[in-house]
Amino acid sequence: MRTTVLLLALSVVLAGCSTITIDEETVFQPKPSVTPETFSVDDVDLSVRNIPVADSASVNGWHLTQADAETTVLFFGGNGFYLVQSKGYLRALTRPPVNAFLWDYRGYGRSDGAPSAANVRDDALAVYDSLVARPGVSPDELLVWGHSLGSFLATHVASERTVGGVVLENPATNVNDWKSYLFPWYVRLFLGVEVDPALQQDDNLERVRSLEVPLLVVGGSEDQVTNPAMARRLHAEAASENRRLVIVDGGGHNDLYEDPEVRAAYRALIDEITTEASAQSSR
Repeated sequence: MRTTVLLLALSVVLAGCSTITIDEETVFQPKPSVTPETFSVDDVDLSVRNIPVADSASVNGWHLTQADAETTVLFFGGNGFYLVQSKGYLRALTRPPVNAFLWDYRGYGRSDGAPSAANVRDDALAVYDSLVARPGVSPDELLVWGHSLGSFLATHVASERTVGGVVLENPATNVNDWKSYLFPWYVRLFLGVEVDPALQQDDNLERVRSLEVPLLVVGGSEDQVTNPAMARRLHAEAASENRRLVIVDGGGHNDLYEDPEVRAAYRALIDEITTEASAQSSR
């Protein structure tokens, strides 16, 4: 993607333009899809739920449950994530004995409306609130996992609600750092890059500095979309004393959940959250 962006920037310069704008339409990539009547994921039960959000809209979610589940993970996908293309995540998230909830952003899949930074943030809280209202879902044991764009939603929910732990996979620190990575200084000598103010409100770095719950940060050493240096910085500056960083050697921007070290770290995080929750309830 970074190469594509640089080629786009070059074409803009050659065309005589001096500024490229990163706006909400650039970031979000909504398209409709269908939810199949059945979507087999090993021995996991899958139920489809429509969750009411603001403006009389609703978002489509998939709730995966297991009889022996120890806790629940709430997943926030990247800008190109769709439920009907998510079998890899469905399997990875439920490989340990946990339940999982995944959903499509507004305008994606069968979810209503059109996405914006503001309404997707609000929707993330509505999805969380709906999930923890269900029997057996404890906020203190709930794990939020965000990939790429979804990392901003994971930290937003963790800042505004009670969670047991956080996973940030291929995260960015903030939009300005991400812009500097996608458009190096030698490009910005000839081309101005403007970022929609609506996108600049999300700052993972600011949020993790006050985030004290267990944290797992995952990056790929060859990620061409979000520089792994941003994952390292988020890990280094997080307030959590219980934090772990996994940089997958040779890993790119997708599918890091299949790496053995990531799988082990995810399993360990679940154990830590459930053990701590059990200890708190016995006091």
